[in-house]
Amino acid sequence: MKGLLLALVVGGGFTLGCNSSAPDVAPDAAGHDVDAAIAKDTSPLEIQALGVSGFVLRRGGESVLTAPLFTRQRAIDVALNLPLQPNTAKIDAGMANVAMNDIKAIVSGHAHFDHFMDVPYVMSKATNSIAYTNLTGRHILSALAPDRPGCTNSVNPSAMLPRSRVIAVDDELASYVDYTNCPSMKPPGANLEGRWMNVPGTKIRLMPVCSLHPPQIGPYHFGEGAINEDQCELPPAAAEWLEGLTIAFLIDFLDDNGKPAFRVFYQDAPTDTPIGHVPLTILSDKTVDVALLCVGSTDAVENHPGEIIANIKPRFALSSHWEDFFNEPGPTPEPIPFLDLDGYVERANAALPPPADAQLVVDGWEQDIRHVLVMPGTQFEVPMEPALMH
Repeated sequence: MKGLLLALVVGGGFTLGCNSSAPDVAPDAAGHDVDAAIAKDTSPLEIQALGVSGFVLRRGGESVLTAPLFTRQRAIDVALNLPLQPNTAKIDAGMANVAMNDIKAIVSGHAHFDHFMDVPYVMSKATNSIAYTNLTGRHILSALAPDRPGCTNSVNPSAMLPRSRVIAVDDELASYVDYTNCPSMKPPGANLEGRWMNVPGTKIRLMPVCSLHPPQIGPYHFGEGAINEDQCELPPAAAEWLEGLTIAFLIDFLDDNGKPAFRVFYQDAPTDTPIGHVPLTILSDKTVDVALLCVGSTDAVENHPGEIIANIKPRFALSSHWEDFFNEPGPTPEPIPFLDLDGYVERANAALPPPADAQLVVDGWEQDIRHVLVMPGTQFEVPMEPALMH
């Protein structure tokens, strides 16, 4: 299986943009020219794949975590709506090689259990992090807030999450989401155009874009709907982690001048055009370096990932959430049952033909590839766009 996955790896696409130059200075007292230009930081963007839709994006000692899943429950137990608790031992093991103090933001595009259930425990360890989620996610995490009006159950103080550490990007009172491609989804009072969100104390910013989650099996849509009130307890079973508004994200790592050095597109559900696509006006200052794409539910939409790749035109693409997360992963994960993985990879490779402008580093080796079907545990380095290196 691993050999097959390596053979599937070829394909993908991305681009960057930003330039600066230091002013010339006068010679010093001895008549020597002084090069006062500050060395440009051309270090790569480091990406660590955690499995399912979990990635650690790291540059300059600052990391963004896309919501991971380490807990497992059998499909039959999910169908029977049996109780499910985060497997803290597996979360600890899965995050063992992650610098937890460097995590500044945790992003989740929706609140299904396979994207959001492990987040509360991760946040208890990544104490410098803020969760960027939807209103449903905020209502869920309110179960761990120190102040919980009307709640009679107690919360372990070590598990508490101050409300300031949870931001609902689609809060209609202060919405940051771009609804350009889905105006009917815009709540009353929210702006049509999105706004960049600066992660406090960092050189990271986020732009949420409205998206949708398709049905998973034929017309059956698991976890559909929203939670509209603060909760007193975390959902006890998988089916009760409702999705809420699905969101895609642009994630920018900024240079010292506040300009984007790297831009990442992240989705945790595939969509039909134009929903979930990024307006070209937002991409006008900087194209995308790497797209983190979702394979799961691909068969429920049209021409994925071809259409989203055509929209954002990334230099590289990493595709995840293809593995069967209802079973304990072995040395080589099995794909989600009935998923047309070969068809997905073929479309991705066709949409991102080589060559790229630079080589992607995969587990320490430079590769002439643009698309990777991601194996959990893989380490990537995305080089800076050559045009920005000078």
